[in-house]
Amino acid sequence: MKPTSFTDFLPSGLLGLGTAVALGFSRFDYALILPSMKRDLALNFTEAGWLNTSNAIGYLLGSIVAKPLIGHFGVRMIFRFGLILTSSAVLTTGLFHAYIPLLLLRVLAGVFGALSFICGGVLAAGLFPGNAGRTAVSISIYMAGGGLGILLSGLTIPMALSRCDDNCWPWIWIGLGVASFLFTVFSWSSAHRSQLQGAVHQGKSSWKIGSFVPLLTGYFLFGAGYIIYMTYIIAWVRESGRSVEEVSFFWALLGVAVIVSPPIWKRVLSGWRGGRPMGVAIGITALGSLIPLFSTSFFSMIVSAIFFGLAFLNVPATMTTFLQRSLPQSHWGSSIAFFTLIFSLGQIIGPVVGGWIADREGILSAGLMFSFISLFAGASVAVFQQEIQQRQGEATDMKTL
Repeated sequence: MKPTSFTDFLPSGLLGLGTAVALGFSRFDYALILPSMKRDLALNFTEAGWLNTSNAIGYLLGSIVAKPLIGHFGVRMIFRFGLILTSSAVLTTGLFHAYIPLLLLRVLAGVFGALSFICGGVLAAGLFPGNAGRTAVSISIYMAGGGLGILLSGLTIPMALSRCDDNCWPWIWIGLGVASFLFTVFSWSSAHRSQLQGAVHQGKSSWKIGSFVPLLTGYFLFGAGYIIYMTYIIAWVRESGRSVEEVSFFWALLGVAVIVSPPIWKRVLSGWRGGRPMGVAIGITALGSLIPLFSTSFFSMIVSAIFFGLAFLNVPATMTTFLQRSLPQSHWGSSIAFFTLIFSLGQIIGPVVGGWIADREGILSAGLMFSFISLFAGASVAVFQQEIQQRQGEATDMKTL
């Protein structure tokens, strides 16, 4: 086997630009724009939470339709056109001020973002067939693409919003849409590099969902917990009296932590078995979410960003790696879609419950505490997942990807 070089993982990085669109620009950057939208549209925390929950509802719908769409059109086509439509939804968000159209656009961004994210994970897993170590790194790099979206927005959006009135937030969405289309162009070309062999299971799924209950439960609780932090942490940082420059540094550092995380998780993803990788990843994410609740110093915020950023996007990497190792390639698309569906249910519940708790208690930290509780519970459950032996020579009905 030839030594691993940087260029070997270039297709993983280009696929990761799709993650920057589907997760970074489409979903996470809402946290940066939220304070201006909240003031300009006169939203309370519950209404602001529903804007993120609507995105999660779209994500849920996307995960539901992913399997039949992949079976009919193939992974590569859904990945590519999912990115185009996600970019369109992000850009169009800047063209409306009314609450209902914004909700609908957030739903559409979620639907298409889920489709492209699921398919991108399958493509990343197929870049290095038969090599568990490289496959684990490939998946982690793909997930880390979301960090690039976070980093770039952290360096630009807070500064841009500080130089204009609250009603200029639509231009931020338009700018994110333009950036999304640019990233889509580069990510599009890398989809053909994945060495997918046959494809998608068309008949009744033969993988046993009951064997994955601890991992599914942990992933659901992770979805409920992490999204609260990502939705409200910027508002919390601002309420703590931090300057625009500090907010920008915090968000950019979060993105940097995501980007540099793949080498750290290589051994965990390729060598650890069962639910331990997911349990540890969620546990570190939980620690990152807890730190700001005990101290609002800028140093604590930095430590929180580092811990959270190093772990949270590696949780879906642990899920994808576990499924890639446990199931035949023909079931990767359907299994990842089902896990994403369960994850999406958590994302729907999280922002609404977190916002409701914050409104009821009159303090945002109360909602953030629910984030930690959900994440801690998810880590505690996921570690009980046992390793599953992949069945060889399984007969399935296939359709070419």
